[in-house]
Amino acid sequence: MGVYAQLAHVKHMQRIKIPGGQLTAAQLEALAEVTERWGRGLAHVTTRQDIQLHYLEIEETIDLQRVLVRAGVTTVGACADTLRNITASHLAGVVEDEVFDVTPYALAVTQHFLFHEHNRRLPRKFKVAFSGSARDHAQIMINDVGLLAKIGDRGRGFAVYVAGSLGSTPEIAHLWKEFIPESDLLPVCEAVVSVFHRDGERKNRKKARLKFLLRKIGEAEFLRRLDEEFARIKAERGEALAAELTEQVAGYRENDPPPLEPLRETLGDGAFARWKRTNTIAQKQPGYRVATVKLPLGDITAEQLRRLADISRRFGNGEVRATNTQNFVLRWVPEGKLLGLHRELSQMGLAEADAGHITDVVTCPGGDYCTLAITKSMEVGARIRDHLVPNGSRQEADDFVSALGEFDIKISGCPNSCGQHHVADIGMTGLMVKGKDGVERPHYSLRVGGCCGPSARVGERLDGRIPEEETPKVIAAIARFYMASRAEGESFRDFVSRKGVQEITRAGFAVAEGAL
Repeated sequence: MGVYAQLAHVKHMQRIKIPGGQLTAAQLEALAEVTERWGRGLAHVTTRQDIQLHYLEIEETIDLQRVLVRAGVTTVGACADTLRNITASHLAGVVEDEVFDVTPYALAVTQHFLFHEHNRRLPRKFKVAFSGSARDHAQIMINDVGLLAKIGDRGRGFAVYVAGSLGSTPEIAHLWKEFIPESDLLPVCEAVVSVFHRDGERKNRKKARLKFLLRKIGEAEFLRRLDEEFARIKAERGEALAAELTEQVAGYRENDPPPLEPLRETLGDGAFARWKRTNTIAQKQPGYRVATVKLPLGDITAEQLRRLADISRRFGNGEVRATNTQNFVLRWVPEGKLLGLHRELSQMGLAEADAGHITDVVTCPGGDYCTLAITKSMEVGARIRDHLVPNGSRQEADDFVSALGEFDIKISGCPNSCGQHHVADIGMTGLMVKGKDGVERPHYSLRVGGCCGPSARVGERLDGRIPEEETPKVIAAIARFYMASRAEGESFRDFVSRKGVQEITRAGFAVAEGAL
C-alpha cells in the first residue's frame, strides 16, 4: 500500500502512485488535503512521477488512503514486490516529435495489472515506462519493460526493451522486439511479468531484479523464454487482451483545453522573458504552450498544491503532470496567458527559471528521510548554485547557467540510485569515507556523461571521492571546463567521450581539498 518505515522505524513514508504523472485539479486538492493533515505540509515529487509524504504515524495512512481513493488516486503497488507506478512522457500528446500519445496505453497497463494474480507476489519490484519519441522523456532504457511508440505496417505499436535497471549494478535495457502492434501490448507485458514471476530469484533479494535473471541465463535464453511465454499467452488469451486494451484506450479522455484568445503583445520583465525561454515550449497544437513549474528539489507545500489546482483550471485544462525530473508541467496554456501565469507562480514562490539546467537538481530524499541513505543529498543540491561563479553576483550565476544550457545533475544518497545518478550529465553517489583521524565523514563519488534515449549509457566514474562540502565546487569547476573547452554544439556526453574522464577529473578535483 505504499507505506515504508522511515529512519529509526518510528515514523513512516507514504508513497502515492500517479500513473503517467497525470493529475486533475481535484486530485491535486486531495493531495493538498492529505499533505496538510498528515504530511507536515510538505509533499515530494519523485523520479518515477510519484508523490511522497514523510513523518507519518502508520495508523494515519489508513485515513489518508481513504481521502485519496475518493479522488481516484491509489497507493496500491506503490511499494513492495509489485509493478510500481507506470511512467510516461509528461509531454505525451503535445509535442511535434512524438509518434503518438502514449498516455492511454500507460493507463491501460496500469489498470490491467492493478489486481493481477502475479502483482504483489513478484520476486521484487518491476518497472514499466512509455515514451512517445526518441527523446525518451520516460527513460524507458532503465526500466524492466520500456515501450517506445512506433508506426508499422499494421498501424500503431511499440518497440519493446527489457531488463533495464539502475541500482548498484546498472543495466541498460535490451531490445526484445523491434515492433509489436498495439493489440499485443498486454500479452507482451504479461509475458515479461510471468517469466519474472516464475524464474526470478526468490532467496537473495539483492539478486532479485529482472536484470539478474538475464545475466544468469544469458540474453539469448532470456529472450527465448520471453518469446515462448508471449506465444502461449497470445494463443490462450490474445483476443480477450486485445479487446481489453481497445476498450481502455477508447475510453481515455484528456480534459478539454481552454479557448484561445486574441494574442496581444506581452512585454513582461526580464524574469518573465527568462522563464518563458527556459520553462515553456510550444505545443504542436498552435497557440498553446507547456509550462514547467520548477519545484526546489522536488518539494511542494500543501498550500502550493492547492493554488496550483486553481491555476491549472484558470490557465490550462485543469490538469498537471508530474515529471521524472521532480517538477510539474501545466499543458494547454494559451500563449496569451503566459504572463499572467508567471505572475501567479511568482506570488506562490514557484516561478524560478532554468528548468532542466544545472540548478534544477534531481535528488533522492537522502539521509533526512531514508533509512538506507548515507548522505543528505538534498542539502548538497541546494548549495550548487552558490559555487557556479566564484565571488560573483546572482546575475553572473544566472548568465552562466543560461550560457551552459540544459545540463542535469542527479544525486543519490546511497548506491541504490533513487536519484538516477547513473544517467546524468553529472551523477553523484553518497558514501562514507574514514579520514586519517579515523573519523568517517560523508563523501561523494562522481559519474559523468550518462544519458537515456536510443544511445543510453551509464556515466563514467571519475577517480577518487570528494568530501561532501567540496562537491558543489567540483561540479562548478567541471561545468566551467566544459563551457571553456566544448566544440560548437557539442553535448556534455560527447565532450566526456572526447576529453576522457582523466582530464575531466583533473579539471574538477583541482578545486577540491582532501579529495581521495
